[in-house]
Amino acid sequence: MLFRTKPRPRSLFGSLLSLMGWCGSLGAIGVSAMGLSAFLAPDYWLADNMSFFLRQFLAAGLAGCLGGALGFLVHHRLRLVYRLVWGLAVIALIALAGLTGARTMANTKPLGPLAAGDRPLKIISINLEHLFLGDKVLQAFLEKEKPDVVVLQEVLWWLQERRWQRLGLPVGGAGKNGFPEYLKVGDLGGLAIYSRFPILSSEERVIQGELPPGANVYYDADRELLSLTLDTGKAPFHLLVIHPDSPRTEARWQNKRRYFDEVDGILDTLKAENGANMLAIGDWNSAPWSARFQETLERNGLKTAYPDGWPQTTRFFYDYRLHWILGAPVDQFAVSKDLQVVDVSLGPDIGSDHLPLIVEVGQTKSPEN
Repeated sequence: MLFRTKPRPRSLFGSLLSLMGWCGSLGAIGVSAMGLSAFLAPDYWLADNMSFFLRQFLAAGLAGCLGGALGFLVHHRLRLVYRLVWGLAVIALIALAGLTGARTMANTKPLGPLAAGDRPLKIISINLEHLFLGDKVLQAFLEKEKPDVVVLQEVLWWLQERRWQRLGLPVGGAGKNGFPEYLKVGDLGGLAIYSRFPILSSEERVIQGELPPGANVYYDADRELLSLTLDTGKAPFHLLVIHPDSPRTEARWQNKRRYFDEVDGILDTLKAENGANMLAIGDWNSAPWSARFQETLERNGLKTAYPDGWPQTTRFFYDYRLHWILGAPVDQFAVSKDLQVVDVSLGPDIGSDHLPLIVEVGQTKSPEN
């Protein structure tokens, strides 16, 4: 009579590998599903916000699939089920990587040099997070870069005025310490633009937002949108300064979408008048993988580009040294197709929770055109 022998008990190391394999495979499916929701359900608040974290989801999904692969080193009682789960994790990760890559390349423009003798326009955008304009680190950065235009968000202009007055210095510091000489401040004091070029015209819109439940006394749901025309010596240069609400709650996400609708309206007007030499820049509070961000680019025939060809962290959390892990690319720019993008880069940590976005563009149309 034959007796069935009991299987040998699995070693502790084998049990750990098995657990790692199951957790890695299931975890990879979970994070990939969260990332894919940004593509499959972009009209829902939570799904759209998943677009901020696609890089983290991809890294976590890859780690999970590798952990799942290690699980094949041990025997599984549910061998077929394990293979199916791991295969699904790999397929989900590949799908997320493919969609992320495709959306990264959508509406992007390759960098290119200008004609010999031409000088690009250098525009720097910074979300200050209320950093004082007289800060020595900020001024040293601007003095080094020598920008033609500086676009600032979260300025709190009334607080800036008090600081300048307390120091007994001219308010704003235009024309000194790296700041260009022409200055325009939004009525709400959230946006400020310094320009080396005269400002031919400007239009401001205040987009009224809904106050979300539980908002603190410091939160202001209203947001500014500034449109300026600069005299660069060539064709008029149209600058649109962007800073919608941060979509931390569903109500604020709706505020951001209404703001984007206003952006589209202003761009429609500019296209009807001229359609050339347009640049929209600022803290869009949107990842480049957000469907709504890409919709604005596609609808208005705009193009963008990224530092080193890939979206990088511009808004970091807690500490700059953790910006590769705890951060998101939210500071963006977009140009009309006639503008040549010469260079895109990020500045250093200057004391804000955003890195400066540095864009160099070249105008290709003369006034006669």
